[in-house]
Amino acid sequence: MRRRISKDAGFTLVEILCVLALIGLMTSVVVLSIPTPKSSLDKQAELLTGQVNAMVQDGLISGSVTAAGFSKDGYALYVFEDSEWSERAAAQWSDSYRLTLSRATAKLDMPKTAEPLILFQPTGLSTPFELTLSDRETKYALLSKGDGQIELVKSAP
Repeated sequence: MRRRISKDAGFTLVEILCVLALIGLMTSVVVLSIPTPKSSLDKQAELLTGQVNAMVQDGLISGSVTAAGFSKDGYALYVFEDSEWSERAAAQWSDSYRLTLSRATAKLDMPKTAEPLILFQPTGLSTPFELTLSDRETKYALLSKGDGQIELVKSAP
């Protein structure tokens, strides 16, 4: 007895190519949706912007004067309570960044220790300033026009 092999057994070349094309499309969607890792400067600039904006909002709600201070080594956030500044948050820069601070169009030398330099009034007004943080690849500017809001702007160094 002879066995007959059916022509319907197996896959055609066109079917295999269609499956490979679909696998390729799904793989490209997955690869393109993976977020790029953030550098330490990206993380630090976003964290600082969020902390300052939160501190400003807390000052508006509580009616307290708040302030931010920057140095070559780090930054600190302050609240004016009982006739003195009390530190609410502080952090060191994780890497050595190039920093510049301008307050009301005057460029300031970065102090050795953080002290209250930028004031935020409970009325919503603040000291206009620009703090730039940069490394080899990226430059961030934290900007305030005096309205109490801090804007983070990313640019090429």
